[in-house]
Amino acid sequence: MRFGMRKLAVLAMMMVFGGAGTVGAVDLKLGHFAPDGHPCDVAAKQFKQNVEKRTNGAVKIELFGNNALGSPPEVLEQVLIGAVDMSLSGQDQLAKHLPFYDVISTPFAFKNYQAADKVIDGEFKEWAAPDLLKKNLVHLSDWEWGFRQLTNSKQPVMVPADMKGMKIRTPPAFAYQAFVEAAGGNAATIAFSELVMAMKQGVVDGQENPIGTIYSLKLYETQKYMTIVNYTYSSMVHVVNKRSWEKLTPEQQAIVREESRSSALLARKLLRDAEAEQLKDLETTKGMVVAHPDLKPWKDAMGPAWDKVKARVGADNFARFMTIADKANQ
Repeated sequence: MRFGMRKLAVLAMMMVFGGAGTVGAVDLKLGHFAPDGHPCDVAAKQFKQNVEKRTNGAVKIELFGNNALGSPPEVLEQVLIGAVDMSLSGQDQLAKHLPFYDVISTPFAFKNYQAADKVIDGEFKEWAAPDLLKKNLVHLSDWEWGFRQLTNSKQPVMVPADMKGMKIRTPPAFAYQAFVEAAGGNAATIAFSELVMAMKQGVVDGQENPIGTIYSLKLYETQKYMTIVNYTYSSMVHVVNKRSWEKLTPEQQAIVREESRSSALLARKLLRDAEAEQLKDLETTKGMVVAHPDLKPWKDAMGPAWDKVKARVGADNFARFMTIADKANQ
């Protein structure tokens, strides 16, 4: 694992001062990639405050947001080995270690937020938790990142043919790349921490992210066109290293679970409540041209993407997930 000097310095400080604070307290380090002020950043601060209050300071939460400990994949790696206690990690990052996790990002699997909630809070959670535990990760809850939209600097995109030849940034996420390629674009992997600069430098023509991320990162400064496709739902999965988890008493574990769930619900509410206002501001004040196309041509183009996901996760896993999703969409 290669870290920059700033990240190494932060980790060194954590090692030196990790034991500081209340005598006998358990210090848990939480790393995440949400920008300052993002709903998940706000929810993480609530999580810290409430856990510390309810445990009378016996459990301390140290927050490292906005990629302070490294890129999202690096932070998850640190949780896996126990150098960081817990993280809010993307589904795509977990899929690097548990390939079946890519089913959750199948393009157009969910018709709305309510369907996504039913799946990730219900049958998929029951499915995923035991496999996460085999990786020494305890699943706490799923926070929100949101439905992902397309932006670009070239032209309005109404149908997949409009994307042909466009270079579209994606994270190193299999299903996201499959979507871009099935729609006719060229997927280019760029780390989240480098996204804004890549847009400014014109390294790529466009990118895909939820409205809240597009807004908070000010991508409207370089991306004139947005297409609302809601092509996949993405969450930040709150996981904790099993050894760190076992440092807590059963009562403390219950509090951490409850507050994780409470913060997950807060993040969802904040993000969803803000989307309509952000979208209006992007159009009326920030100068973005926002399209709301008919989604049938997009869904019809997804055969190759679905085939790629099915091949990666296995036909049985794909069929199992689609059965769960179809039931939630009814």
